[in-house]
Amino acid sequence: MRIIILCFLLTSSIIVAQGNLGVNFGLNDDNFGSIENLKTKVDDYNLDLKNSTGFQLGLYTEIDLITFYIRPEINLIFSKSKNGTAFTNLDNDNIFLNETINIAEHTYKSSDIQIPIIFGYKVIGPISLFAGPTFKYNLSNSSNFDLEDIKNKYNLSILIGTRVKVKSFSLGLRYERGLNNDELLIINANGVNLDNANVDTTTNKLSLNISYDLPYGIFKKKD
Repeated sequence: MRIIILCFLLTSSIIVAQGNLGVNFGLNDDNFGSIENLKTKVDDYNLDLKNSTGFQLGLYTEIDLITFYIRPEINLIFSKSKNGTAFTNLDNDNIFLNETINIAEHTYKSSDIQIPIIFGYKVIGPISLFAGPTFKYNLSNSSNFDLEDIKNKYNLSILIGTRVKVKSFSLGLRYERGLNNDELLIINANGVNLDNANVDTTTNKLSLNISYDLPYGIFKKKD
């Protein structure tokens, strides 16, 4: 974690000397926390429980290279999700083996530090496209299920998006996808046996971001 923050600070110090500093805020729709690999899952069951919300806030520095720009950020992300799954349960004590449908609802919350390194290309006027790697470290998580501990709190994702920038303000749309699948084994689901199922915590996020550049020249040396 210290190495990631140190890299961000070193990169930022170089860019701030030539560019600008800003603040950003984003609303996230992160598709994570769903129950996976459940052997008795009822796939065609109409269960409208999936929803996820979250937000992020942070700082960035940006250097303008005429047609291109480089923008490292450091963000604090808060996410929560509610997912459900339907599964069948056989009552072996009954001669007729009655099959019943059970519902397992899962809620999951997490907070993370995210450091994207964004490389942008100005397409036309205020419109640009961008992409870059994102490094993330998990600070905390909670669930209504008993889950195994996170073994690797560091994650790498790829981020792509587009933005419109007018003067000091910009509005951007981003999509972030984890490069490795992250899963947590369900140890206990409130007494319900889910047959060694797990919870998918892979990053799969859509974000709407608003950014504001602090006044240009604020960090430049005066003559």
